[in-house]
Amino acid sequence: MATLALALALTALLQEPPKPPDPPKPEEKKVEWVALVGGDVTTVTRGVLKKATVLVKSGKVHKVGHDLELPEGTTKYDCAGKRVLPGFVVANARGVGLSGFSQSAKIADALDPYAETVKLALASGITSCYLEYGFGGGLFGGRAESGGGTSAVVKMTYGDLDSMLVVEPAAVQLSTWLTGSASQRQQMREQLDKAREVVQKIRDFERRRADGKLQPNEQPPQTTDQFVRLLRGDAIARISASNADQIGAALKLVDEYRFKCVLVDVDEGWTMADAIGRANAYCIITPRSKKYADKNVNRPSGSTIEQAAILRKAGVKFAITALSPGISTGGIAGRDLMNLPLEAAFGIRGGLDEQTALASITITAAEMCGVDHRLGSIEPGKDADLIVLDGDPFDYRTFVDLTFVDGRLMYEKEKSPYFNHIKRK
Repeated sequence: MATLALALALTALLQEPPKPPDPPKPEEKKVEWVALVGGDVTTVTRGVLKKATVLVKSGKVHKVGHDLELPEGTTKYDCAGKRVLPGFVVANARGVGLSGFSQSAKIADALDPYAETVKLALASGITSCYLEYGFGGGLFGGRAESGGGTSAVVKMTYGDLDSMLVVEPAAVQLSTWLTGSASQRQQMREQLDKAREVVQKIRDFERRRADGKLQPNEQPPQTTDQFVRLLRGDAIARISASNADQIGAALKLVDEYRFKCVLVDVDEGWTMADAIGRANAYCIITPRSKKYADKNVNRPSGSTIEQAAILRKAGVKFAITALSPGISTGGIAGRDLMNLPLEAAFGIRGGLDEQTALASITITAAEMCGVDHRLGSIEPGKDADLIVLDGDPFDYRTFVDLTFVDGRLMYEKEKSPYFNHIKRK
């Protein structure tokens, strides 16, 4: 009996252990199809397609054209008689999508997907904004200064915090070059000089690697310095420069260190448009901004409604923004970001062509924010941030009917408390 028990025990030990059950396969994410059908599609970069369809696949533009085959289960929106455009991109905003103050220096920690400003932005056709935080002006105001804060591009994904942040930081702030003390400017120059040395070492490493002349186990210089990224062309700078003297000083720095730069709050850019063009600098302008001519200087000065047209003629790329960089909930109408396309219309009144005016609040604004590969135009592969208008975007009577962010309907005028009582005649 003992021998039999021992034999059974040995047999059990020699048997292979039972295989564990296969882990459950992760559920494949369902492909969601959305189609905006029959509208006049203004792609911005590829012309206008009359009575066309924009087909969206899981948040990205899939196809744009006529007679498209729609997959089974596609959610269709009838846009006949309407205009379909990319969502408006704000190149310089304050406070939109933010709620209160955060102890963190990051915009990501202050985002509020349920903020009233997000709802109002969507109702105005705004789907993304460049925001600044912690530069002396806090969340809601002040001009940006170098250091002590950050910047970000944020989407108006109402109710969805995870999808709001596009990129942070979005720019390198250099306004201290104009507003700081002599010691601050010297410190900035020293940082830029050190960054230029690092960039030269990186380029030397890359050149020797291409020639097969690296030492064994040699590694490239490691750095995450923002000035190195700037001088390598991986980041873009912002400098607040309103008058000609400030613009000239900013352009000298750009010329010396050769980096991409956005000049913000530009009023007198029209007086030196050719110099801005030679520097390949961007501008952010407000056509309605009023700055009186300085009678004490023997040169053109002050603002003009023709600034946008003059910059365009000189080959300068610019974005247009509103008189107020935020969205007002205090009853002051006509000056804030909700009137962004009308601000561009004032540029048209000053002689600017409509195509460039539209680009200034879409693709060009996205380009100077470093996100034009995703936003600013209707092209296959780009984010499906789309708006449907009931008329010309530059007509004050036009309203937004539908706003989509990442292919999801975020605003519908007929079902929203905002503007649904106003009917187009």
